[in-house]
Amino acid sequence: MPANPIFSEDYFQAQQRFVDLASRLGFETEVMPHPTFWSDEGPVQMTVARQGNPDSEHVVFVTSGVHGTELTAGSGIQLDLMQRYVDRVPDNTKVIWVHAVNPAGCAIFTRTDENNVDNNRNSISFEGELPQNPDYEELHAAICAPQITGQEWDTANAAIKAYTDKNGAGALTQKVLKGQYSVPMGLFYGGNETSWSTKTLKQVIVCHGQGAKRATIIDLHTGVGPAGFCEVMDLSSKPGEDVEWSLIGGFMCDTLDVLDLEHTPTKLILEFGTIPFDQVLDAHRRDNWLKRNRETVAPELAAQIRQQLKDALFVNTPEWCEALLTQSRDVFERYVINVKADA
Repeated sequence: MPANPIFSEDYFQAQQRFVDLASRLGFETEVMPHPTFWSDEGPVQMTVARQGNPDSEHVVFVTSGVHGTELTAGSGIQLDLMQRYVDRVPDNTKVIWVHAVNPAGCAIFTRTDENNVDNNRNSISFEGELPQNPDYEELHAAICAPQITGQEWDTANAAIKAYTDKNGAGALTQKVLKGQYSVPMGLFYGGNETSWSTKTLKQVIVCHGQGAKRATIIDLHTGVGPAGFCEVMDLSSKPGEDVEWSLIGGFMCDTLDVLDLEHTPTKLILEFGTIPFDQVLDAHRRDNWLKRNRETVAPELAAQIRQQLKDALFVNTPEWCEALLTQSRDVFERYVINVKADA
């Protein structure tokens, strides 16, 4: 069980809690069922709840589950903020709570969607030639190793270490992991067309953002940085060259650009640290291996891989959970509660 009960065990519990709370608070809700993916455990859907006047000048989108492995953390943050600030949102502001942007990935507990598309690399134009990533292609065989134990795994890890020794640890995140569009079953694959999640979120943004003068998106993530520390990644301006995420393209936050606004949109990713990044990457690598070998993997090993992935993206201690809630409240107050739409 989660150390703090506001966080859920899995997508299905989180989804029901979100729907129930939105109903109790009197928020208008809309459900977008996934058109091609379903589960015997329950409905697989993106759910949207609106708080505030529909004609507000400032519209704020708070999104969770862009990466399916990070939904339970993001959902708990949403539930906390919804309750805590139910009566404190300014009159000129409406908040659109978007739960499980990537419902298929949330339901099966993997980073990507049902087609192995990383939705945080998918918000690009697919007209013309797609971006190339020679650094990823150089390391693909090591990142997506044929085995996750024994000599082949050791050889793969040695290749990754040789790359970072030569190019620096930052090159792994800046160049290799920035997104790739050439290996469909690889890691950080941005796809060859706009995903269902990206299309649907754009529709939500257009529906609720039309007529607004100012727009903000707060996208909730875990997995990078010191445990419990929140890095506020502000995509509203170009980052410095030394920033780890400076070369990543196709962020889901960029869907906010579909709106015609009087003010430059505010695009924020809250990235909460968990465990050392090399361990997080290894957990994703093993999950990718499981996808490629699902039919032949013993159930016990599959469960072990999923648990390792869960532990890499959610640190189940009271201190870590409280750190997420406290820092999220600080950001929400700064960018939502204390903001005037005409400022």
